[in-house]
Amino acid sequence: MAHVIIRGNNGRRHEVDFENAEIKVEVHINEENVELVIEALDEDRPWGKKRFTLVNLPRSAFDKAMAEMARSQGHSHQSSRLTNSALQTRYWWTPLRG
Repeated sequence: MAHVIIRGNNGRRHEVDFENAEIKVEVHINEENVELVIEALDEDRPWGKKRFTLVNLPRSAFDKAMAEMARSQGHSHQSSRLTNSALQTRYWWTPLRG
């Protein structure tokens, strides 16, 4: 079950629970930033009420985290493939404009 939890500077917790909805995941990358967009494909909800999250982070932090994960997976015999057929997740890798 896909969900996102964040806690802001004010200490308040915000959560987006996608439940069992089909989701779309977009990853936009340029030289400076990585942007992740996760959206529930809720056909029955109006546009302004759709569940989504947007994460924008520095490319250097993303690259460092991915490199550390790759190094740690090299020492493990377990597979870490992401599989989630129940959600029928779709992935798009497109460059950010600008």
